[in-house]
Amino acid sequence: MITYYLIGLLTGVSLTAFFIGKELYKYYTKFKIQQKQLNRILKLNDKIKDFKNMNSIEVQNINMESIAS
Repeated sequence: MITYYLIGLLTGVSLTAFFIGKELYKYYTKFKIQQKQLNRILKLNDKIKDFKNMNSIEVQNINMESIAS
């Protein structure tokens, strides 16, 4: 009688641990994918800012050269 109780308890704990682990893994992979996407967007944003900054510096240089001429 107590053996069946222990087997049932062990089975219940095992199944619970399995499903909790499954949900945690789902959350972990979702978080990891979102983090990668965010890093890509931030890197692209930095490139766009650098490009705009570079263009504005070039325009300023051209204006300075035309004024000096």
